[in-house]
Amino acid sequence: MNIKLIFYYLRWFFIPLATGSFFVICFSYLENNNDEIFSYLVVFLLSISLFFICSFFKEDKYINKINLQLLILIGWLVLPIFISIPYFLSYYNLDLFSSYYESVSGFLSFGFSIFISPDQLDKSLLLWRSLSQWLGGFYYLFTIVAILSTTDINFIPHKYISASDNSLNFENKFLKNFINIFYCYLLLSLIILFLLNFTNFNFFEKLNLMMTIVSSGGFYIEDKLSVFDIVDSLIISACFLLSALNIFIFYEIFKFSKNYNFKEDLNVIFVVLLISFLLLALFSKTDNFHEIFLMITTSISTSGIPLFISPNPLLINFFIILTFVGGCLYSTGSGFKFLRILFFGKKFLMEIIKLLNPSIIIKKNIFNSNVSIKNSDYYIASLMFLFYLAIFFVAVLFISFENITFENAYKLVFLTLNNTNPKNYFSNNIDFYDLDYFSHVVIIFLLFMSKVYFVSFLVIIKKILWR
Repeated sequence: MNIKLIFYYLRWFFIPLATGSFFVICFSYLENNNDEIFSYLVVFLLSISLFFICSFFKEDKYINKINLQLLILIGWLVLPIFISIPYFLSYYNLDLFSSYYESVSGFLSFGFSIFISPDQLDKSLLLWRSLSQWLGGFYYLFTIVAILSTTDINFIPHKYISASDNSLNFENKFLKNFINIFYCYLLLSLIILFLLNFTNFNFFEKLNLMMTIVSSGGFYIEDKLSVFDIVDSLIISACFLLSALNIFIFYEIFKFSKNYNFKEDLNVIFVVLLISFLLLALFSKTDNFHEIFLMITTSISTSGIPLFISPNPLLINFFIILTFVGGCLYSTGSGFKFLRILFFGKKFLMEIIKLLNPSIIIKKNIFNSNVSIKNSDYYIASLMFLFYLAIFFVAVLFISFENITFENAYKLVFLTLNNTNPKNYFSNNIDFYDLDYFSHVVIIFLLFMSKVYFVSFLVIIKKILWR
């Protein structure tokens, strides 16, 4: 393990952290909230200092597969420490664990908060909570695009939707990937903020809601999101659906790329609209289209932001299943499960067709790509789902010792693994303080696993099994 080389690359993420803290400092000054400026100033100075200190750690060594995984893991563990500083230094008297829990929940875009009434917090801290989601969404995108999709690791099947090679040389392309991903992320943020401009929210609400939507997070400045009318609901739903699509979609459109075929995104949009109209036909007497559409898009984007909506109880479990499917290949959602499910669907269809017509030749591809699905892709997908199930059952066993119903226990574990705020899906509301310390530790562990933590272990297993 080469710690110096890992922090040499990790230092670049201190720049958006420092920029975000400087933005909150300016906001606090304009709001005359001078008492809270010190905590954000600490984050700003620490981030800038570490950036320059770590710049001296460059070594003439190749960063291998193991160090790439450690770069991901250390980033998920260390960056929330900086984000937790304003919580710990605030006048809300939070202890170290509660501060870190809130920062992890934000940075990993989960949204299960220690604050029962977020609207009672000062605006600077509310903005910091939303900003932590936005920063976490960017870090997640970088890890899956620049690291896990490399040909050396190949856990993200980029080749099935694009004809271009991605991140063949991590060291030489690090800064290029960093800038390109940040550009696309910022572009998506501005487009969603522009769309929210047509709603009835004030600018502070729009800004916080934009960061929640872009990051597929669950934090909001109020206990629940109150939608004013049908138009607002449809606009917010469209924004959530947009955040679930490939992060490079506008980048590819604007440069008229022929490498990316957009078929995955079109399939997701079609599936979401089809499901919405089918559910409307089945439950038209109890639910409205705009409410169903909003719940579907928040589920498919794995946000789960708390809503003032009480859908038909029969639909809750269906929305929960959608959180598992949620997230496309390079979105800020739970991540690339849609493509893995298509692998199994394609495999099942091929086996059925072979039984009916053994002599037929079937293309092993999806989205009409030029690359055929390999057996190793099926093995990797199977291994990921097996690990997912194993972690799920063990976590449910631990959480079941809590004084909550088994239904809420399995929902809490399942939605946490899908990186979705569970408040919309509980039969009765559960808050942070309803759970004990051990359950909070289990939830934090599940949060890390919900992103790319367990994929890192699978990379090592893949290296052993499939050389």
